[in-house]
Amino acid sequence: MNSSITPHNVSMQRGFSQRLREYILQKHGSINAFCKAADIKYPAQMTPYLKGRCQPGKKMLDRLRQDGADIEWLLSGHSTAMSADPLGNALVLSRYRMDLESLLRQVRIHMGRYGGAYTPVIEAYAVLDHSARIVELTGSIERFLAYEKNALYEARLDSLIHPEDYPGVESALHEERPEEGILNFNSKFLTGGGEYMDVEWSLYVKNRPMSDMQEYAMILRKSS
Repeated sequence: MNSSITPHNVSMQRGFSQRLREYILQKHGSINAFCKAADIKYPAQMTPYLKGRCQPGKKMLDRLRQDGADIEWLLSGHSTAMSADPLGNALVLSRYRMDLESLLRQVRIHMGRYGGAYTPVIEAYAVLDHSARIVELTGSIERFLAYEKNALYEARLDSLIHPEDYPGVESALHEERPEEGILNFNSKFLTGGGEYMDVEWSLYVKNRPMSDMQEYAMILRKSS
């Protein structure tokens, strides 16, 4: 391992560790399950990589490659499979969908442990492109806001939020921040009936690979 540690090297190692954890949890559900699939006897062997202490050597990269991982993306955050073509865009956006669907499942499982005494705090979600237009939805946001099916596809965020509330949202979207971040808001959203609903919502902001543009995953619930 190279003993010369620079801020750039540290940043690259941290980025790799985050992407490695994301890949493992999305595909296998746990570190132990990945180790079993990759024939790694002791899960503790993964700790240096997952903590960002070192980069993988040839043997670990071969294990990951055989497991189906995108090595280029793991190491650099970029991938030829995630280019600026429509298919690449769909692959990028699908990451959000997988993350959110997994999160929703975990919420439902967690709430189920309490015998239905609580309701999930996530009531709707969608994915927005760099222009803040809705490009991925499952119908949940349309049901939540009482719109017809597919009525909100490619709808702009500023068309749904009350004109008095949107300037604060727009300002937050243009602030400089790390590569990833979560923004929280309380805003009035326009419903299909033409009235406004008070909504608590969050945006997960992520830079689009090989671009300076951002994309967003949006989670919403009614204000209590």
